Amino acid sequence: MEHQELLQEISTFLQKGRSPKVKELVQKAIDSVLPPKSILEEGLLAGMGIIGEKFKNNEVFVPEVLIAARAMNGGVEVLKPHLVEAGVETKGVVVIGTVKGDLHDIGKNLVKLMVKGKGLEVIDLGVDMAPEQFVAAKEHNADIISSSPPLAR
Repeated sequence: MEHQELLQEISTFLQKGRSPKVKELVQKAIDSVLPPKSILEEGLLAGMGIIGEKFKNNEVFVPEVLIAARAMNGGVEVLKPHLVEAGVETKGVVVIGTVKGDLHDIGKNLVKLMVKGKGLEVIDLGVDMAPEQFVAAKEHNADIISSSPPLAR
């Protein structure tokens, strides 16, 4: 199988949410000596980009996005040691959480998966966090703080 076909297959199975198949194909790509950065960008991130666009256009809905994101995370799990070895750096750091009094986390988890899908490292504080707990952003040198609902000023 040609490298470009393999990357396309990773993207396709990711969009279908087929996590075991995505993991298998990522490993196959690694074994084929494809650069980890290419596997990430042209396979995994390309697939999540398509899902993100479909979501924006109401062609898929939250469950499909979550399933695809789970497949993405499975692929990244296999790929991560090789990315580190190859010196591929994350694009930035996001600290995310829901603020005090908000116990739901479906939206937070969806945003978390989509942000991870764009190559950012995510520090998840959890739910029901006091505003002071978002200070963790400073210790992680966060580029972005994401809260639901927005933190009071």
